[in-house]
Amino acid sequence: MKTDCIKYVPKYHQCQIYADMIRVPPNELNANSAPWTFSAWGMDVIGPIEPAASNGYRFILVAIYYFTKWVEAASYKVVTMKVIADFVWDRIICRFRVPESIITDNAANLNSDLMKAMCETFKIKHENSITYRPQMNEAVEATKRTSRRY
Repeated sequence: MKTDCIKYVPKYHQCQIYADMIRVPPNELNANSAPWTFSAWGMDVIGPIEPAASNGYRFILVAIYYFTKWVEAASYKVVTMKVIADFVWDRIICRFRVPESIITDNAANLNSDLMKAMCETFKIKHENSITYRPQMNEAVEATKRTSRRY
């Protein structure tokens, strides 16, 4: 009888599926889909920083991925609409992929027509944090506070 059981168990489908899970009822297994990586980014500008750096840079453009708190930052002399569009292209889209959404504050250079056109082209949802609630973009604000210490 024991040898018959030993031969039968490897052929029995339910035993193969739930062999290592003793107390699991026999249900069909469903694959879990992975979350979409780098889907939401927050952006803000730090500056002007006084005194300016030795190379004349006075502003830091910061982008942070909300899930892992990964920070992308670059320093600039002036933060224009073109600089921001190039930053999004070089530092976010080309390095990680097209994000689902980008959250910014209400600064004019972060809400320019060039930025809106880029978001429409790549189907990125561009959202603004409101002026009386900057905590909506809290991860970026925390990064700004930390970077000012150094």
